Amino acid sequence: MATSLARVSAPGATVSERAYLPVVLNMQGRTALIVGGGPAAADKAAYLVDFGIQPTVLVDPESAVDDGLQALADAEQVELRHAPYDPTHLDGHGLVIIATGDRTRDRAIAEDARGRGAIVNVVDDPDACDVFAVGYVRRGPVAVAVSTGGRSPAFTSALRERLDDELGPEIEQHLEHYVHWRERVRRTVSGFGSRERLWRELRAAGLYNVLLNDGPEAASHLVDAAIARHRGGAEDSV
Repeated sequence: MATSLARVSAPGATVSERAYLPVVLNMQGRTALIVGGGPAAADKAAYLVDFGIQPTVLVDPESAVDDGLQALADAEQVELRHAPYDPTHLDGHGLVIIATGDRTRDRAIAEDARGRGAIVNVVDDPDACDVFAVGYVRRGPVAVAVSTGGRSPAFTSALRERLDDELGPEIEQHLEHYVHWRERVRRTVSGFGSRERLWRELRAAGLYNVLLNDGPEAASHLVDAAIARHRGGAEDSV
């Protein structure tokens, strides 16, 4: 599974000075650990679960477990582990999210995790993060992410809510049309370069607007015409 994250550069830089790269992190074959048991940890656990990731959540035995987090555990969507923090708990995890609420402690755990090669997110402390979670809207397999580079989570949430209002369930149907067209293009047009030129032409011709305004039949005719122009081209080197 993949989850959309932004990775920072220059560990000593502040949020406003850093360059952020929007990426999709492949979590296949990797595990995630969340340290903390409060509402912030519950939010991060729900975020991971929404993308098909089942994290381990390490909670201090003397700390209360958030109701939402407990509900995820009861549904067997997360694994709760009640134990005092020890750096060995980090072993084997590719992604570590830290949400104890104690900044000094969070940063110390972050350094432990980096020393073990993990990618680190520290809740509400973007200057201590390698990556941070972005706001997103999901419609089936379609995920649209929003980020302000950690500068304003409130504005990120506002943009996410606006997208949530504007993106309807038909987005999934639109995706299926594009998947079908992609397979047709791959079967009939030789060469990566030729296919890229075809898709650039279709974008310039407003394929998506045709799909939205005139329907899938008209959009398919546009794709058919593009395939006819590019079919039979020599294989391009890439």
